[in-house]
Amino acid sequence: MKDTNAIDKAIRQKCRQELESIVSNFINEIETKIRGEYNSCSFYELKHASVSDKRGFNVMGTSQLKTVLNNMLITGHIDSMLSVKSRELIKKLELI
Repeated sequence: MKDTNAIDKAIRQKCRQELESIVSNFINEIETKIRGEYNSCSFYELKHASVSDKRGFNVMGTSQLKTVLNNMLITGHIDSMLSVKSRELIKKLELI
């Protein structure tokens, strides 16, 4: 790694992998425990939590659901994860 930008990219990739692993585990639970046993759903409807807000969208199958969840978590959490992991790395380097 030649500079801090490369370190930043490596940490960011590690964060993405961590989030994708969480989503993969969740999707696996859906596929084995819910779809495997009951096989009742091919479409997932995602809506706002408010009952009065009827807007939403559908995804077909767990593959599209996985993509939506990955994008949602990466957008919502990657920057804070990067910040925490960068601070952890700096603390470790100061101990050396």
